[in-house]
Amino acid sequence: MKKFGPAAGWLALATGFVALFFYIVLPDIKSVSISLAVVCLINGIFFCITEGPNLTRNLSSRSALYGANTLIMTAVVLGILIFVDLLAFRHKHRFDFTEGGYFTLAPQTKKFISNLPRAVKMTAFFQTESPEKTDFANLIAGYLEETEKIKLQYVDPDKNPSVTKQYGVTTYGTVAFESGAKETKVQNATEENVTNALLKVTRDEQKVIYFLEGHGESKISDNKDEGYATAKKNLEQDGFIVKPLLLFQSAEVPKDASVLVVPGPKKPFQKEEKKVVANYLNSGGSVFMLIDPKSSSGMETFLKKWGIEIGEDIVIDPMSKLFGGDFAAPVVNQYTVHEITSDFVLATIFPVIRSVREIPVAGITTTELLKTGANSWAESDFDLGTVKYEEDKDVKGPIPISVIATKILEKEDRKNSPDRENSEATKNNKPLPKATLLVIGDSDFSNNRYTNFSGNGDFFLNAVSWLAEEENLLSIRPKERKNTPIQMTQSWGYAIFIMGVIVFPGLIAVMGIRTWWRRHRL
Repeated sequence: MKKFGPAAGWLALATGFVALFFYIVLPDIKSVSISLAVVCLINGIFFCITEGPNLTRNLSSRSALYGANTLIMTAVVLGILIFVDLLAFRHKHRFDFTEGGYFTLAPQTKKFISNLPRAVKMTAFFQTESPEKTDFANLIAGYLEETEKIKLQYVDPDKNPSVTKQYGVTTYGTVAFESGAKETKVQNATEENVTNALLKVTRDEQKVIYFLEGHGESKISDNKDEGYATAKKNLEQDGFIVKPLLLFQSAEVPKDASVLVVPGPKKPFQKEEKKVVANYLNSGGSVFMLIDPKSSSGMETFLKKWGIEIGEDIVIDPMSKLFGGDFAAPVVNQYTVHEITSDFVLATIFPVIRSVREIPVAGITTTELLKTGANSWAESDFDLGTVKYEEDKDVKGPIPISVIATKILEKEDRKNSPDRENSEATKNNKPLPKATLLVIGDSDFSNNRYTNFSGNGDFFLNAVSWLAEEENLLSIRPKERKNTPIQMTQSWGYAIFIMGVIVFPGLIAVMGIRTWWRRHRL
């Protein structure tokens, strides 16, 4: 019997490993795993009975003690590694070492995702081993880390044609979003498109932004440099409905308006139009006015009643040259603490802007939102062609260029505003409505030509989102991956090739040969 003992031991070891393999890899075939485990146990018992004395003698030897010590240390190290792995599994954190944080969600996206109003089912149609699926998985991991309200399911269109047909998917890489009764699909799953799709299926209402026309303002239908077609597109991607408004036709601001944008009027407002805008504000509306230098809007007196004074000047900033701009295009990179500029780190560039200051008016709260640098000044004699700071005529910086005015509306303010039903709010003891007016001394910074400069477009979108009381949309928009190739001369290329392929490997080879030779001589 003793001669079969070692064979039984080896057989027990082999069947044990095979049983463990089947248990891990093929858990559905439990009968095979159990059978192999029984064979392992029987052979193990037989080995212990036949080789018992030899085992006792060998285990008490010095080499066995050293081996046991090594085994215990190995087990301790493995235990520590398993414990660290469990901690990492339960407390996940992603690290992004790419330039510009390409795999890190934008603050705007994080803010929205962390406050999702309801659950969203996301079905991604990718081929199983496609690189596009890997890219999408890296992107969506950031979303899943921020919320538990997103349920993700992958479907291979080739293996599940019925499900693919049910969703009406005809293109690889399509992602379907479902929440409540709403659904939408995205074919190019970028961060921007995914976030916008989540907005569409979770937002119960779409707020309307009106852009005023009729006074030479930039139009949202204009794709040229001076137009606002890009701003319209960006607002629509954030879930807003954007429409033009001509007061001569409507004679009022529509009741569904969340924000009225006045993008650079060049002709005077009529008295009736000013009254319409005032009624809209006094009913709890929000207005975003962009008034260019030298404009003939005739809104100076109107704005003074709201605690805002626009200057007959332009702001000069010599430091703009450092950013590659013109001295008449001030760069703002420090912001007043406000919801609009919260977590905002990008500079905004304003090509030709006038000063906008707050003045005291009873019942109006004002905030100077943007100011230029300390080296800037407000130039009054800008028609001369050359500019120079004159202490007795010009105003030294920092120069305010944007002001927010708010007014809590009492009953008497609203009695002449027929376009809002405020009496119901008063009866239900709801908070009193608030009029909000934001004025900037330039409209060009957000047109098609300049909206993609630095933080220009982000600031404009943040301002509109705040006025529309959509705080979840306030922050920086998603970034694109930067392409920064290394440019080198031919000589540098040769040098790197020689050092990396010949010199350093040659040194290592020489050191190895020298060491071998010395040992060979010994």
